[in-house]
Amino acid sequence: MKKMKFTPRIISVFTFCLFLMGAVSCNKGDDRPAPPNTNEEGEQGGEEEGKLPTIVELAQSVDELSNLVAAIRTVDPAIWEALGSSDPKTVFAPSNAAFEALFSQLEGFDGLADFDETEEKLLLAEILKYHVIAGEAKLAEMLSDGETLNTLQTEELSIKVDANVYVQDKSEEAAKVTVADNKAANGVVHIIDKILLPNAVIVKLFPKPTLVELVDGTDDLSLLKEALEKADLTDALSETGPFTLFAPTNAAINQLFEILGDGYDSFDDFDNFLEVQVLEKILLYHVVPDNLSTLALTPGTLPTLLPGNTLETANVGDTFVVKDASGTDANIVNADNEASNGYVHHIDKILIPQELIDLVGDTESVTDKTIKELVEESPELSFLKTALEITGLLEVLDAEGPYTVFAPSNEVLTSLFPLFGNSISSMGDFDTTQEIALLREVLLYHVLPEKLVESDFKVADLETLSGVNTLALINHSSGFSLLDATGFEATFLTNDITAKNGIVHMVDRILVPRSVIQEISEDAIRVLDYFLENSDHLTEVYRIFRMVGANLDSFLDAEFTFFFPTNSAFLDLFETLPGYDSLADFNTAEELGLLVEILEYHCIEASKLKSSEFTDKQFLTTAQGELLEVRLSNEAVYVLDKTGIPSRVIGADNEILQGVIHTVDKVLVSQELLAKLAS
Repeated sequence: MKKMKFTPRIISVFTFCLFLMGAVSCNKGDDRPAPPNTNEEGEQGGEEEGKLPTIVELAQSVDELSNLVAAIRTVDPAIWEALGSSDPKTVFAPSNAAFEALFSQLEGFDGLADFDETEEKLLLAEILKYHVIAGEAKLAEMLSDGETLNTLQTEELSIKVDANVYVQDKSEEAAKVTVADNKAANGVVHIIDKILLPNAVIVKLFPKPTLVELVDGTDDLSLLKEALEKADLTDALSETGPFTLFAPTNAAINQLFEILGDGYDSFDDFDNFLEVQVLEKILLYHVVPDNLSTLALTPGTLPTLLPGNTLETANVGDTFVVKDASGTDANIVNADNEASNGYVHHIDKILIPQELIDLVGDTESVTDKTIKELVEESPELSFLKTALEITGLLEVLDAEGPYTVFAPSNEVLTSLFPLFGNSISSMGDFDTTQEIALLREVLLYHVLPEKLVESDFKVADLETLSGVNTLALINHSSGFSLLDATGFEATFLTNDITAKNGIVHMVDRILVPRSVIQEISEDAIRVLDYFLENSDHLTEVYRIFRMVGANLDSFLDAEFTFFFPTNSAFLDLFETLPGYDSLADFNTAEELGLLVEILEYHCIEASKLKSSEFTDKQFLTTAQGELLEVRLSNEAVYVLDKTGIPSRVIGADNEILQGVIHTVDKVLVSQELLAKLAS
């Protein structure tokens, strides 16, 4: 649909002109003559009912209403028929000038011909019906001040009368009757100077912004916008509501930084999840779950979106102040900014909930909570909380300590699941003694039996609660990171979240101890064996693993990526190998070694590469030592071996333990294998 841009004035003209069917007559104080009524011979006739034209005929005979006639024909023949019916009606008709004024203001609309889409025609129909009063023909002298009229569109119009007659629609500007009392056989037509808009049309043409959009478009609320984004509340406050937002101005927001003290100069300083939680609570305390203009405000208590915390409003003169837990009132400095989902009132101070008073009023308040309590109260650590509960470690973190916890967030912790194979897809799947024991070992590996703050970081091996499993704290030019038994680094996301019994640092990956890797590696062949045994198209690979699997343990000590050829791919290979019709023909030590080499060429060690991570012309180093090349084409992934014939990935991203398996439609052939075949 074309883009419509309207000013309030244009809105009037638009609704006005499109809806009316007009007719011309005399206005109070207007010297212009009414259009003559004519008989069949073209002579001027009288005003007897039988000789008067219908509203349709009248509109057709008046040049000033040609746009209106065209609009009605464009939109809906039923409206044309309704205006020609015998039952009485009153029509407020916009002139051609009104239409032209509208077209000049609409982007992409030069005339009625541009209203050619279904949605546009329906919009015009609503507008036109809003100009018709069915059931009575009301001359100007019959219209009284304050009178309401029911329209064919169903919404009401109201009348204002002083020296002139005005018709008030749902916009802010009324339409003036410029030429009144144009009589027709089936009613009367009054020409007006603006389009009349019903609320249903205004809502479509001029949708009000949401609370968040209002904030976004207000310069003096730019810091509030940053705060809402930091606390991740923009989506919540864009919902239907209703909400009333007491919006602190930029000057008021700066008061928050002063309250919080040194180290808080902007929202960038809210850099750990606890601080963001505090900010979220402050902002929720500014939102009332109701649609309250200042006319609807009354002295009393208001609930807020922060559970258990209320605001109080009180009269001061002819306005209101808002009282919070601080005892200092906030003044409403810019009221009644209406949004589609509520109201925004600008205020001159931050509203402080009791929870924040407790926080900043007691310097020990942050450290009054144990690590257990911090984990329990943080939505970002809900998976960690569940894991600690499953393994019985949550209560340990409530003890005196001190402890240092390297805490993975929800998103990071879910990456633990593939380590345990297809049987684990959620925390609830840790239900066997072995699985829970391994999970406990992983979690203990994230805890030090000491308090280690960032300022004390130095290159060292760190003793963990996982016994012999140590962590390496290493340092690069970019800063400190942790190195676990997989050889991969974990980066610090947030440091020094203080608790009563220690310290918490957020990290960006799961830390895996050597003992868990060894135990999983021992089970790797079993897990792969189960996967392959239940994959009908991979039975040839399954047979190879049954034959030479013991030689592949080293692949599975860390992360891995396998490209597994299908059964038909192996049959194609056997056709090129003289003397080999099936795997049964590989029966010597040398031939079994050849199978190992083939599988090694299909394995990428120490890399877990999902299909979404592949890039075009990417080179991968195989466990056999030679390279494979990745090619991307039309959303498909291909792998090039030394034959130059592409092998297509036809089944991607089967996660097994620490690795991933992709199914391919061709056996990958290395240069070494080509040389052996040639000899």
